[in-house]
Amino acid sequence: MGYRGNLGCLWALLLLALIGGSPLLVGLLRVFLALALITTVAGAVGSWWLKRRAVEFYTRSQGEAHNRFVELLVVLLVRMAEVDGTLDRSEVAAVRHFFERNLGYRDERLAWLRDLIKASRHRTESTEKICAEIASSYGLQERLIAMRVLNDVAEADGSMAPAEMEFLTTVAGLLGLGAFAGEFGHRSGPAKVDEALATLGLDRERSSAESIKEAWRRLSMENHPDRAAHLGPEFRDVAERQMRRINGAYEVLKEAGMVARGLP
Repeated sequence: MGYRGNLGCLWALLLLALIGGSPLLVGLLRVFLALALITTVAGAVGSWWLKRRAVEFYTRSQGEAHNRFVELLVVLLVRMAEVDGTLDRSEVAAVRHFFERNLGYRDERLAWLRDLIKASRHRTESTEKICAEIASSYGLQERLIAMRVLNDVAEADGSMAPAEMEFLTTVAGLLGLGAFAGEFGHRSGPAKVDEALATLGLDRERSSAESIKEAWRRLSMENHPDRAAHLGPEFRDVAERQMRRINGAYEVLKEAGMVARGLP
């Protein structure tokens, strides 16, 4: 009732002004409109300031390794979206929706992500330099997580363009993951032998029972989800999916008779 009453008063004042109301009423109307404008502007500024503070508080609450990892990952996502020469709103939305839907980003985290995407579009470092920093600062698990996120975003629309596939292959090589490149570009589902070997960083020429078993044990240890804690909880699910792929690949190779059944 209060809102409708105020709205009715506003309309009444406007009507009086239009039909030649008294100077006093016209003056009151002007004061009212000025106060409304000031309130609106102050509210918008206050909302922006609170969001900025929330973003600053969130980033300070996270570790440096987490913040830098996300920053570099977003740069690579933007570079992948630009492989066709343009970066349109739908591609930016695809990145944002992935972080919201798959990584649980909300509120201040989404605001931070928007800032990172905007900043990434103006960065001039080469992709090689970005990958070199990731390769030197993060271990195998983190680099595989980065590749998995790139792969999932590229496939978010149900398909992967050849240019995106080429970008993934290039980035995998720059991150020192050339042996795993064959794992990416495949949607989730039962792995075939070649894909299973690529998941373990192997190929048919390096696929003895012993090498398969050794690769599986090493990757299982290095990719345990608990080891990704420093990247923040949003990447734990990615780490868990990567671990399932490693174990699934090992099972595929066992089923194919490439590993003795009696071996763990």
